[in-house]
Amino acid sequence: MRLSWLPPLERIVRVQSARPLRVLLVAALTVILALASASRLELRTALGELLPRDRRSVQVAEEVRARLPAVSTLTILVEGRDLDGLRRFVDALAARLAAADGALVGRVDAGVQEARRFVADHALLYAERERLEAAAAAIDARYDYEIARRAGAWLDDSVAPPAVDEAKLREILGASEAARFDRYPGGYYLDQEAGRIVLNVQTPVRPGDLAGTAALRGLVDEAIAAVDLAAFDREAKVRFGGNLLTAAETYRQIRDDLTHVGAWGAGLILGVVFLYFLRLRALLAMLLTIGVGVSWTFGVAALTVGYLSSSTGFLFSIVVGNGINFGIVYMARYLEARREGGVEESLLVAHHQTWRATLTAAAAASAAYGSLMITEFRGFQHFGIIGASGMLLCWLATYAFLPSILSLSERLRPLEKTSPALRRYARLYGRPFALLATRFPRAVVAAGASLTLLTGVLAVRYLLQDPMEYDMRAIDSDRKRSEAREVGKIADRLVGRRGQDALAIATQRVDQVAPLVAILEARRAAAPAGAAPFERVVTLDSLLPRDQPAKVALVARMANRIRRARAQGHLDEATFQRLEPQLAAATRALTTADLPEAMTRPFTEEDGTVGRLVYVVPTVGRSLWDGHYLITWAESFRRTELPDGSVIHGSGRSVIFADIILAIRADAPRAILASLVLTLLIVGFAFRERRLGVLVVLSVLLGLVWTLGVTAIYDSQWSLGLAGLAPLRLNFLNFVALPITIGVGADYAVNVMQRRREGATAEAVRETGGAVVLCSLTTMLGYLALHLSDNRAIRSFGAIAAVGEVACLLTGVLLLPAALILAERRTVARRANEDAR
Repeated sequence: MRLSWLPPLERIVRVQSARPLRVLLVAALTVILALASASRLELRTALGELLPRDRRSVQVAEEVRARLPAVSTLTILVEGRDLDGLRRFVDALAARLAAADGALVGRVDAGVQEARRFVADHALLYAERERLEAAAAAIDARYDYEIARRAGAWLDDSVAPPAVDEAKLREILGASEAARFDRYPGGYYLDQEAGRIVLNVQTPVRPGDLAGTAALRGLVDEAIAAVDLAAFDREAKVRFGGNLLTAAETYRQIRDDLTHVGAWGAGLILGVVFLYFLRLRALLAMLLTIGVGVSWTFGVAALTVGYLSSSTGFLFSIVVGNGINFGIVYMARYLEARREGGVEESLLVAHHQTWRATLTAAAAASAAYGSLMITEFRGFQHFGIIGASGMLLCWLATYAFLPSILSLSERLRPLEKTSPALRRYARLYGRPFALLATRFPRAVVAAGASLTLLTGVLAVRYLLQDPMEYDMRAIDSDRKRSEAREVGKIADRLVGRRGQDALAIATQRVDQVAPLVAILEARRAAAPAGAAPFERVVTLDSLLPRDQPAKVALVARMANRIRRARAQGHLDEATFQRLEPQLAAATRALTTADLPEAMTRPFTEEDGTVGRLVYVVPTVGRSLWDGHYLITWAESFRRTELPDGSVIHGSGRSVIFADIILAIRADAPRAILASLVLTLLIVGFAFRERRLGVLVVLSVLLGLVWTLGVTAIYDSQWSLGLAGLAPLRLNFLNFVALPITIGVGADYAVNVMQRRREGATAEAVRETGGAVVLCSLTTMLGYLALHLSDNRAIRSFGAIAAVGEVACLLTGVLLLPAALILAERRTVARRANEDAR
């Protein structure tokens, strides 16, 4: 066997072969350091972690949180049969919690009792002005009648106006502001039919703070035990919910999901590696090598990124599936060379004949991941950093330590000659592709062209029709029964949307509130019919009665008539005593200083300032799970310029989610283009033969087109009717599969073309095809393992990425070789004809 290599490469291989223990000791030390670094990685599931920290919506959301005394809710749902007992229990528990640690309990919301009493006490001012005018007119008419009757001027008592007592006055006034409290029996968040009552604990503990959540739960449990629920209702039970618990539940679910998916992914990948090589030493060598690469990857991630998010946590199985490919190619070539030579010589052959192709593939994959770093989406940036470094580190781990692992294993037990049966078995992976490419090249090329035309049309149509996913439920988790979420839904019905979904906007000064509200209301009024961006705007002033000066004047007129009627004997004392408190309470206009603490509490900031907060309530009948409405709602209050030139920004979870959708729409084309350009440059540099480089890039482009086309078919209504498949839209996780497909998919065509330099196309597919197919299988299994996730967005990423793998494998190992074989045969035939002439 004649070898040709650079002297530095020879020296490296000789050191790796001659001193394997020293080399592996270095590997062990680096792994220990990497794992120590990786152990500091924490999982953060907050949406804000996916956007840049300098993004306005993220900054504003943080500023608003800092000003609110409570940012989370722990909902306590009590179910029982004794409604009176439930009310008394809630009163006792609320009193106990209100006196608890203020660092855990911001405020306790047991109902609207104070607000209900206040509005009832000032019912005349809260009544509609038109109804109040009707009541005043009725009192005037009755007063005039009594005067006329006393004077003998009223001739027909059959048409006398009705007497105005408390009941008549209530009938005239009809529904007032107080009627909105009718849904709360006795002022409690109570469902009398189901026997349920809710108490909300507003807490400064932030969602995702597991220690704080556990501390608050412990405090609440102690309070419930001290109050003794059984003393109020022996059959009652307590359940918990609220965004504080759902955040903790989401964290645990994502953490368990990542562990589950990672373990299965690694197991499947190593299993298919063993099935290919059928050697335990090969499996162990692969395991040790990829273990070093993955350890380095996440050790570096701890230093560069610092944490894992919902978009990067599942990278473990992907890095394993992609990163093990370099070792597979190296191992396959080593075993092939080992059949003819010694250990050191075989290592040299494996190094020399694979390093360029695998480094090109690693660089292309790294560039594909790295293309995500140019996006604005922080989740993508971190995905790109970890993925890009992971590909290069796994390649480096392979060529730095796999030779020493193989050398040491040969010293412990020399490798037996591969039997002809085992060699034939290994070739089975690539043989079908070689068979189709060599025997039916014309048919393969024709089928490839037809498929390209079909998928190209479908891909263009798919992209032009906006492939983004706007149904947020479609990218949520398929959660099993969640008590916290069930309790949350019950609380939503009992408490109301304003208390659950309204988003706070923080102004800098109280005088900014009125102009801000005027502009927001004008935006709502300007919206087309049925498309209002929000239901209403709630401020501290909006809790006061409207048209108070006119109402005070009307009430003064009514009071004058009623008092004169009493003095003249036209009104009995008992009726007067019932009307007098209402009249006295409406002698002046109310101010925010008159409002009870329970009503001003939502507008009170951490520093005690009152009145600068404005709440925007979502439109009734519109869901915050609808991405289209989410964007509309967010845009309606995201930025408001006031007449004095000051600007008020609004933000929160909904605005951040809307920004994520908008960021994907803007970043997707840039990332795909960057991945394509970088891959083109890398392949062009690796293949000095321009024709081979062009063919590799063309193969990757066809794979991308096929991927989009198949995704379009999967997404179509046709697929729904035929196979019961759910639509497949692009979202904040699966979008990254497209730029990654470009770089990772180049691996297969690169390896086949690199081997073709040393022989015929058919032989390159037969010899290298098996290892390339195995590389694709490992990567594919890394993606398919994501289908074990409970999260639909992660599963959709696995689906698109797996389709991309199949597409790039077929173009690189079947269509490209078939086209080359067809071209070679035409060249041979043309030369034969020329020679015959």
